[in-house]
Amino acid sequence: MKRNLWFLMAALLLVLAGCTSKPATSIDGKTDAPETNVNDTSDKPTEQDANANSEKTEVSLLDYFLPDGSAAHYKGEGNEFAELDITVARPAQDYVVIHENNGGSFVQKVYKLNGDEIQVLQEEHAELDAGIPTTEELKAMEPIRTYLKGPIEVGTTFDDWKIVEMNASVETPYQQFEDVVVIEQTEQDFVNRIYLVKDFGEIKRESIMSMEGEEEFVVTSTLETVTQP
Repeated sequence: MKRNLWFLMAALLLVLAGCTSKPATSIDGKTDAPETNVNDTSDKPTEQDANANSEKTEVSLLDYFLPDGSAAHYKGEGNEFAELDITVARPAQDYVVIHENNGGSFVQKVYKLNGDEIQVLQEEHAELDAGIPTTEELKAMEPIRTYLKGPIEVGTTFDDWKIVEMNASVETPYQQFEDVVVIEQTEQDFVNRIYLVKDFGEIKRESIMSMEGEEEFVVTSTLETVTQP
């Protein structure tokens, strides 16, 4: 019974995993910056820099993934399929492809930055030797849900998820993390949480199911090792 419940929760977690391209947004934002003296290249990070910082949200969303070529292992607790291995690729601007292996399934996830949100373009079972999609294949994909949306602040909602905390402190087998962003999905009998850190992405997944007359059923996947190129 618990395994079936886990498959339900795992499917919900997979729904996480942030389609049209708007790479020009941040560029356009810069061109719209207040007028400055072109010849003044001194240390004047004034209005123009402030404008760039105010628009950084949609650009920095991609920071919530590991760098291109990275791999990570997650310690699993609560279920045999909670232990995960992932690899991360960034085959084109604004795209992230993650291969995730939990010992029972191998899933390919494709994400794309679109304006102020990260959209999930693909989340499908694949062969273990599956390659990275080509540029043409990536461009042909349509969004299926939102993974993360700006502004990154408490209260931001997307689909049935919500940012509930910005400065959480989370201990993992890899290291202690501060300034963790927590996103949460809640229903009557369960809560799913994802813990995100810039330059690392997901450092922890947590699913909690309440069952009448029984203790809460908790499944976690927590970052244990990271390998970067």
